[in-house]
Amino acid sequence: MRFLRKYIFANAALKILALCVSFLLWATYTSEPFAEVGFQVPLEFTSMPTHLEISGDVPTTVHVRVRGRSAFLRRMVAADLNLRLDMKDGKPGTATLPLAPDLVGAPYGASVVEVSPTEIHVTLVPRAGRPLPTG
Repeated sequence: MRFLRKYIFANAALKILALCVSFLLWATYTSEPFAEVGFQVPLEFTSMPTHLEISGDVPTTVHVRVRGRSAFLRRMVAADLNLRLDMKDGKPGTATLPLAPDLVGAPYGASVVEVSPTEIHVTLVPRAGRPLPTG
């Protein structure tokens, strides 16, 4: 009984007040509606082979739709998102690269719903002055 008085019931009014405040914060947060917002996200080509370069007309940005709490999305900017395409296995010629929501890096609390376009075409050509590797 001494344990209950000392640790559970001591400062009971403050503990109940803290519980009420935390419940109000939780209720306010969970009552906030979800929303979807579109962003223009830049494409980033990573691990490009040193002997190849991109040629032709390639889009520099894609449209990404993100879903999350409306207050969170209001604070979000396009720089919070990234779309990296790994080019380490690139070979000379035209390649079709699929773009999917799981390729987009988004902060916790935001989920990517759609990426448009769903694929891009990239032409890789040998870099001037660099021979192609053998093997």
